[in-house]
Amino acid sequence: MNISAPFIKRPIGTSLLAIGLFVIGVMCYLRLGVAALPNIQIPVIFVHATQSGADASTMASTVTAPLERHLGQLPGIDRMRSSSSESSSMVFMVFQSDRNIDSAAQDVQTAINAAQSDLPSGLGTPMYQKANPNDDPVIAIALTSDTQSADELYNVADSLLAQRLRQITGISSVDIAGASTPAVRVDVDLRALNALGLTPDDLRNAVRAANVTSPTGFLSDGNTTMAIVANDAVAKAADFAQLAISTQSNGRIVRLGDVATVYDGQQDAYQAAWFDGKPAVVMYAFTRAGANIVETVDQVKAQIPELRAYLQPGTKLTPYFDRTPTIRASLHEVQATLMISLAMVVLTMALFLRRLAPTLIAAVTVPLSLAGSALVMYVLGFTLNNLSLLALVIAIGFVVDDAIVVIENVMRHLDEGMPRLEAALAGAREIGFTIVSITASLVAVFIPMLFASGMIGAFFREFTVTLVAAIVVSMLVSLTLTPALCSRFLSAHTAPENPSRFGAWLDRMHERMLAVYTVALDFSLRHALLLSLTPLLLIAATIFLGGAVKKGSFPAQDTGLIWGRANSSATVSFADMVSRQRRITDMLMADPAVKTVGARLGSGRQGSSASFNIELKKRAEGRRDTTAQVVARLSAKADRYPDLDLRLRAIQDLPSDGGGGTSQGAQYKVSLQGNDLAQLQEWLPKVQAALKKNPRLRDVGTDVDTSGLRQNIVIDRAKAARLGITVGAIDGALYGAFGQRSISTIYSDLNQYSVVVNALPSQTATPKALDQIFVPNRAGQMVPITAVATQMPGLAPPQITHDNQYTTMDLSYNLAPGVSTGEADLIIKNTVEG
Repeated sequence: MNISAPFIKRPIGTSLLAIGLFVIGVMCYLRLGVAALPNIQIPVIFVHATQSGADASTMASTVTAPLERHLGQLPGIDRMRSSSSESSSMVFMVFQSDRNIDSAAQDVQTAINAAQSDLPSGLGTPMYQKANPNDDPVIAIALTSDTQSADELYNVADSLLAQRLRQITGISSVDIAGASTPAVRVDVDLRALNALGLTPDDLRNAVRAANVTSPTGFLSDGNTTMAIVANDAVAKAADFAQLAISTQSNGRIVRLGDVATVYDGQQDAYQAAWFDGKPAVVMYAFTRAGANIVETVDQVKAQIPELRAYLQPGTKLTPYFDRTPTIRASLHEVQATLMISLAMVVLTMALFLRRLAPTLIAAVTVPLSLAGSALVMYVLGFTLNNLSLLALVIAIGFVVDDAIVVIENVMRHLDEGMPRLEAALAGAREIGFTIVSITASLVAVFIPMLFASGMIGAFFREFTVTLVAAIVVSMLVSLTLTPALCSRFLSAHTAPENPSRFGAWLDRMHERMLAVYTVALDFSLRHALLLSLTPLLLIAATIFLGGAVKKGSFPAQDTGLIWGRANSSATVSFADMVSRQRRITDMLMADPAVKTVGARLGSGRQGSSASFNIELKKRAEGRRDTTAQVVARLSAKADRYPDLDLRLRAIQDLPSDGGGGTSQGAQYKVSLQGNDLAQLQEWLPKVQAALKKNPRLRDVGTDVDTSGLRQNIVIDRAKAARLGITVGAIDGALYGAFGQRSISTIYSDLNQYSVVVNALPSQTATPKALDQIFVPNRAGQMVPITAVATQMPGLAPPQITHDNQYTTMDLSYNLAPGVSTGEADLIIKNTVEG
């Protein structure tokens, strides 16, 4: 049976099929998404719950733990990690790769509903969101102004700018940092409130009753209809200040402005961001799975002029921290390598075949194989990334082999005097099974990579499929188009009468190579036993060298982008941390290699952590040092600030060696787990100190801080009962004064805003502020909280982390130059076990 015969006898039809494959392949190639890495669909869902005024311990025990108990029962969970901090609880669930994320999301919602009965009253409904653990922002956009406040900038970003960006096809979400939703802030004077015999609850109830938005109906006489609209809603801080909250016995009306400072502010007062040292609101854009990252960022940049039209004079919109230049450069480099490889393969064939026809026939196999691979990539939803393009580069060396074998066999028959058609038929028939065998053996080498587990297996799946597709397509081309072209364009080889000097030199080199090969073959045949030991020696050498070679996943990149985190003591106030991060920002901006610096502080009164996005100058702009060298230099400068622990890492497109990094600032991390929080707190500093002594590990640090201050209110329940005071009333009074409580909602055409109540900042500075709290008893009398409770200072961690429900503390670290991740793992293992 000769499967090539129908194609050899119909060369025009075969050529048209090949041209069609090439055209479709090119079209598919142009439509492929562009990314740094393959799109890995890992089912990840996170659940977020908030309760203002709650500390980390309260959130962990009352919110996170009940959610973990219910969510942990879901089938297919590979890992569950949670983080509890001030007013916030976050639970991350990583499901097994074969788990359908939509089905998992339904199960998560069911578990949330089941957990509602175990959650504290007053907690907002926990929300879930699908996520991608490898999803990093691809570009940041800073909004700065000389005329508008941070909350006004946030309102513009949240209501208008971010909405427009989310409409871009490749954008999945846009996060906003640096401020929060505008709100009317009510800072209560506790002394004035107490003097009038009022409580924060009285104030809250009065504001709620005075700010109402509800339907009021219509009037109609049968011919016309008119709506009834009442001025029942209040929108401005000045109007809220005039609200009556009580009437005294002497007839005096007490207004909100009499007992509180009412002003326009933001819902969370502990958010801030800066761009190049100026206060800013920053938008971070994330891409959808499978999106063309380069094209998406181009669309974002194209929207910038239109977005600027929404801004007031004096307000600037500046894109920075663009992740695509390195992606563009790396893909361009790989594509250039692809073309160079193609040229080298064709040149090599031309040197040895020394004839135009067989060289071109063999060369045609390469673009057709690559086009076929592009078709397969498009159908399977792959992207153009470093690994898939690497597969195409490697494939070039494989795809010409089959064609050369076919051409050589057809040439042999032609040299024996056989006509072209008969030579092509005979050559293809004789070599067809061999071509299939060669292809099968090559495919068999790569097939196991399809079944590799873990993140590395997922990354190399596209690489394997792309490479196998190119090899299989080359086999099909070699069995169809190659013999068809041979039957029309090949001719018997005739030695030239007057060969050129170059041709004569090639002949001499070929003869010398054959002579050397003949000697080597003769030696091998005469020493068969000795040569049979060679495979064993190679296997032994492979095992030895495999153990000696440093282990790692991907090499570090010089992306020109740095992410950093600066930690301070948990007792540091938000205002103090603002001044500290400014010193760090000034130090970073003073470095000659730094172009822009973005900084942000998250929520939380203590605000003991700041993060930095640092963009370095391009090489063309004069930067000589690599990103790693700049990181080392900046880390050394940060030692001048003993009150801050600054850890930096180079942003990477590739994972592992120089990879994704950790949220703690350094590149890698190790976790300590256990059931006893006190024991972990005891051992964490010991392990950290031991690792710091090893010069091969750098920037060893942790975000865990056990020095967070806590003021414990110890309630005497017996006294409270005698005085007619409930524990709930005590908690309500404390929450109303110190919890940043949202008590009412303001509705507008673009958004909804809150009215937030808290005590005056001057009255929340020290524990003595608690002495100003009065609690009503059942008779309506005001009783000072000091009559039923005492205060005891204590310590509490500002953040509590669980991993698969075990209490976890993380250490992060960077590697010294030349140290691999495998060596670091061994160092850590020996340190912990020693």
